[in-house]
Amino acid sequence: MLLKSDLHIHTTASDGTLTPSQVVLRALEADLDVIAITDHDTIAGVEEAKEAALGTHLHVIQGAEISTLFEGRECHLLAYSFEDAALMRDLLSGQKRRRIIRARSIISNLNRLGFDITYDDILGEAGSASIGRPHIARVMIKKGYASGTQEVFFRYLGNGSSAYHKIDYPDVLKVIEKVHEAGGYAILAHPASLYNFIEIKQLKDAGLDGIECYHSSHNSVHKRRYLTYCENYDLIATGGSDFHGTVNDYVNFGVLHIELQPDSPLLKASKAMENSVTETHS
Repeated sequence: MLLKSDLHIHTTASDGTLTPSQVVLRALEADLDVIAITDHDTIAGVEEAKEAALGTHLHVIQGAEISTLFEGRECHLLAYSFEDAALMRDLLSGQKRRRIIRARSIISNLNRLGFDITYDDILGEAGSASIGRPHIARVMIKKGYASGTQEVFFRYLGNGSSAYHKIDYPDVLKVIEKVHEAGGYAILAHPASLYNFIEIKQLKDAGLDGIECYHSSHNSVHKRRYLTYCENYDLIATGGSDFHGTVNDYVNFGVLHIELQPDSPLLKASKAMENSVTETHS
């Protein structure tokens, strides 16, 4: 029996609006069989989601969306089913520091532009979560500096915008290696039109395990292109809604999904960390 699966979901552990437990409830309501918690640069939400799913039919895969650099530009990598939580936490602790540095730099840039925003404002919004630009956007909206997230990113926070600060993320090839060391699978997230096949071949030759073919930003051409590539080059095809809990996200949740085989390699290690995934915020 095929398993209805959403393998790209964010929670309040990063920049989502629902807690891991609330995500599990939504997934059950959407009749999903498998979800993956893939918060940005953290695995802090995985354990809570696993605990919330106990006693239900829902299977939770441990994951993370890791920010990397590929030839100088930002590249997002989805890590799934890793067995060594300590190694993953070690890798992601560096990401947390990088995100804090970026947040402080963006705030300085916004201050120079005349906005009255402090780092404490951002901490108040993010709490213990992995700090991301959406947290800054929410503060700006609450303070009346913009009408919505799209405006904030277009004018101030998006790549190349007036307050943007580029993070010196680790090289994607090194991150792929680390994910494999942790016993996990490395999947290229939402490639859309960002990569040509020569670049994807470079990533595959470096150990990339698969491609996210189904995604809310992909059209039918993207989906067909990457499914064909996965089939021809023996890569794992994945997919998910990239759910963050915004109003628009609910349209895709439970609808945009992928059908997994019960023997999918992505399910192989998801029980191994049932009671072992922990992460302490500081």
